[in-house]
Amino acid sequence: MSAAAGLDDALQDLSEAAGRRLAVLDWTMAVVGYSIHEVEEDRRRLSLLLAHSGGWEPPGPTGGPYVEMALPPLGRCLLVPLTDHRRLVGFLLTVVDDTPLGEGVLPILLQGSSGLGVLLSLRLLYEEHDRSRARELLIRATGADPVERRAAAEVLVAERHVGAALQYTAVAMDGDPRPGRPSGRAALAVQTTLDFVARSSTASVVGTTLDDGTGVLIFPRPVVKERLARILAGPKLGQVRAGIGPVVGRLDEVHHSLALARRALRVAWLAPGDHGPALAWDDAGLDGLLALLPLERMTIDDLPRSARTLLAAGLSSETLATLQAYLDCGGDAQRTALTLSIHRSTLYYRLGRVRSVLGADLGDGRLRAELHMALRVHQMQRALQTQ
Repeated sequence: MSAAAGLDDALQDLSEAAGRRLAVLDWTMAVVGYSIHEVEEDRRRLSLLLAHSGGWEPPGPTGGPYVEMALPPLGRCLLVPLTDHRRLVGFLLTVVDDTPLGEGVLPILLQGSSGLGVLLSLRLLYEEHDRSRARELLIRATGADPVERRAAAEVLVAERHVGAALQYTAVAMDGDPRPGRPSGRAALAVQTTLDFVARSSTASVVGTTLDDGTGVLIFPRPVVKERLARILAGPKLGQVRAGIGPVVGRLDEVHHSLALARRALRVAWLAPGDHGPALAWDDAGLDGLLALLPLERMTIDDLPRSARTLLAAGLSSETLATLQAYLDCGGDAQRTALTLSIHRSTLYYRLGRVRSVLGADLGDGRLRAELHMALRVHQMQRALQTQ
């Protein structure tokens, strides 16, 4: 096997020699390449392999030239460590659960693995170079200088980091934004999304992690919120949220989409129960405006007097939630009672307690606006403290 041969060709040659369907994984257990899978059963295994790419824990030190281990839902697999003569770079994989190795196959796999390790190391090196290049261009394309943005956008398309299109959308991702919380989740979310796009379409999407830890993705099309939410529901991504910016017409305008995607991301963290793991800016509503407030530094003294009086009265959380629902329903008592699944007499009792505390009529439009906004701000502040 020539070291100059590409990884894909070398893997296919080894597959033919061994009579096995093979795959190459990097050291994180993410799929890097695979041989031809011709028959239906082979294609079924391949779809499972790609769907769970990067989701398995790598084996510990093997103590030998190979290891067998169960990789659900593939079943039992044989893994041959691949090295570049200095370090572990990945694994050669073949499923042995219901297709045991034939006589003489294992020596062929072990012999072929030495050349694969070098080729895999070269591929990973090139991919790292491409990621660094894309990161540099993406930072420039979303920066403050319009000349830099235009030049970087042209190169991003010319080098095929992102597809040429008539519309672009930015996505911002992050894990728990509070200081001291685990970091690195945004990078995993970006890579998981890029892997999904690569497996499921021919689109060219570019993504990276910025210096502040925020993950950024640029799509050459509108982003489907529900699909992005399903990606974030995957293993190890439960603490990641995403904000989706509005569609823009040119790549050098995507900085505007990214700015609003960041705002939507902040809202997704401030009110996760209302918006879910992925939030489009156009769906943020008033929360998008409230997200501009320095909520981390605000106190009860910053709220309108009516809200200060309400929150200082010691009313139960149940009563405050009832008022919030009443205001969300535009003061419609019947709809509020249905929303909360309570009797209208219970609703009127709780609202009566609120009126007594405030000494004011809840039919007053300005009072309702003050309370509605202030309760939302208070709810967001609590989300920052309790997430």
